[in-house]
Amino acid sequence: MKKSLLALAVAGAFSGAAFAQSSVTLFGVVDTGISYYSGDGNGHIWALSNSGLNSSRIGVRGTEDLGGGLKANFWFEAGVNTDNGTGAATSTNNQLNGTNPVTTTTTTTNYAAGVTQPNGVVCAPVAPATTCSFASTSTSTATSGGSQGLTFNRRMFVGLSGNSWGELRLGRDYTPLFWQITNNDPFGTNGVGDTKIYGLTGLTGAGFVQTLVRTSNAIEYLSPSGWGGVYLHGMYAFGENPSNSANPTDGKTIGGRIGWAGGPVDISTAYNKVYLVSSPTQGSFTGIAVSATLTFGTFKPSFQYVRNVIDLNPGPDPQTDNWEAGFVWTFGATDLRASYNLYNVKNSNNDGQQFAIGPVYNLSRRTALYATYAMMDNKGSGTLFVTGSRPTIEPGGKTFGVDVGIRHAF
Repeated sequence: MKKSLLALAVAGAFSGAAFAQSSVTLFGVVDTGISYYSGDGNGHIWALSNSGLNSSRIGVRGTEDLGGGLKANFWFEAGVNTDNGTGAATSTNNQLNGTNPVTTTTTTTNYAAGVTQPNGVVCAPVAPATTCSFASTSTSTATSGGSQGLTFNRRMFVGLSGNSWGELRLGRDYTPLFWQITNNDPFGTNGVGDTKIYGLTGLTGAGFVQTLVRTSNAIEYLSPSGWGGVYLHGMYAFGENPSNSANPTDGKTIGGRIGWAGGPVDISTAYNKVYLVSSPTQGSFTGIAVSATLTFGTFKPSFQYVRNVIDLNPGPDPQTDNWEAGFVWTFGATDLRASYNLYNVKNSNNDGQQFAIGPVYNLSRRTALYATYAMMDNKGSGTLFVTGSRPTIEPGGKTFGVDVGIRHAF
């Protein structure tokens, strides 16, 4: 009896200690503004927009201290559209059919002798049958996940971390390539001023690339801080296809990032490859980036180059070479952001350049007011727009955009 009571007391003590060293946090961002878009040949539009400064989201994250520097971590994060209340879409398998699943239904109907069937053939049953069986197949494309409700499309993973060896994650997360680009963009890839250098506008087969920003079914490794300024991020994601299927590697994604930060300098490079064997191109997508930021007190300039290639088999490989230069300059509670982007589509005249500028006034640590102006100047037959959600414009035209909004984080 005494031993049982002692065991319960010890278990209770350890349970209380573990609970005290664990944390669960509800967090989110609500970002809504008024936007104006104008483009040659496309008129103009006023809109209530969201995510002009930071992406609107809601999430839960937590950590449990397991002792000895080992921790268990989890993260649930859903994108939300604050202007209309919908969620954001996701791809379940890094393939096009995982974004808008297609359902195939086969229906069998019996027809009496002499009746004309849907294929125009008159039923003439063969004895001993007295009817004809006719099978019809129909397909339907489901609405993408998130448009009718909340999905944890942004980030959803569980993992372990240690002070000396880093962190292992399993689930859905940002690709190393996009993480690199967004961290070196003065506008954080948000709003009318965001960089389009991770986009694939005008490239054959681009619609099949579902892992430009995030990847599902991923295994990740991230290095710890304290490696002499060196940081690493590796990712491998499954396409989850049967080995005996026609396209067993479809959706498989491999990515990595390596960088060094010391003093005012932060330089890094990243890579991402996704296999697209179910697409008409029968190839793959590869993206590489090289970036650098410098910090001079409150002035932080940044530079980056990104190359995107769709590997066609057979045929020439569509490719973009993109450059961005910009800065963030802080004056008290105000951050002034500006960037210049140059987009070049190889072997075509679908090129363009974008200039963006805008201040952010921080009312507090969590709440900010912002305004952004962007102008896209297309060259040749280019049709890039200042924001991807607007209709295209006449080839070679100019587009303008303005965001004015408020962001609150909790």
